[in-house]
Amino acid sequence: MNTNLERVAAKARKETNLKFSSLAHHITKELIWEGLARMPKYTAPGIDHETVKGAQKDFDLWIEDLMESIHRKSYKPPAVRRVWIPKPGKTEKRPIGVPTVVDRALQRSTAEVLSAIYEQDFLNCSFGGRPGRGAHNALATLNEIIAGERVSWVLEADLKNFFGSLDHKWMLDFVQHRVGDPRIISMINRWLKAGVMENEKIQAKLALLKVARLASC
Repeated sequence: MNTNLERVAAKARKETNLKFSSLAHHITKELIWEGLARMPKYTAPGIDHETVKGAQKDFDLWIEDLMESIHRKSYKPPAVRRVWIPKPGKTEKRPIGVPTVVDRALQRSTAEVLSAIYEQDFLNCSFGGRPGRGAHNALATLNEIIAGERVSWVLEADLKNFFGSLDHKWMLDFVQHRVGDPRIISMINRWLKAGVMENEKIQAKLALLKVARLASC
C-alpha cells in the first residue's frame, strides 16, 4: 500500500463514521500500471482479445483517455465475456465474467483504494475476498481453534447464487455509507450494469460483478 493510501487507512481507522468524499485521485496511472504488472502473463483476455502484454505495450496510448473518463464520470466498462466452468465434484457448471485486461486493471486499482477503507472495518475472523487472506488462512485458523479449545460443532453453509442474487441498490447504498466520491460510485454502478457477451452476442442484463472481490479479478 502506498503512502497516500496508508493515510486513507489511518483516517478510516480513526474516524469510523467518516464518509470519504474524494477518492478517485488515488487511482493513479502508476496504480493502474501496477495492476497490469500483477496480472499473470497469460491471463484470459476479455471481449477485445487484448492481452496483458499488449495492454502494457500500448499503455501510453490509452491511459490518458482512461484517466479523463474516470474524472468526468464517463467511463463505460466493456461487456464481460461469459465463461462456464465446472463445479468441483458436480456435473453442473457455473458462469464467471471475464473483463477486458484494461478494465480488470482499473478494477484492481479501485479495489485497492476501497480496501484501504474497508479493511479497517472488517473483523479479524473474516477471510472472504480480502487481500492476503483466503481459504487456507481460514482453515489454519479453524484448525487452531479446534486444537486449542473444546468445540462441540462446526457449521458449514453455502448461499446459492449469492452474487447473482444481490440487491445492487442496497449494496450501493451500503457502499455510500463510507464512500461519497461520485466518480467511484459511478464506476461501481456501471460495472454492475455492464453487459455480458456469450456466443458472440451481448446480453443487456446485469453482469455478475463480485464487487467485494474486485482485487482478485
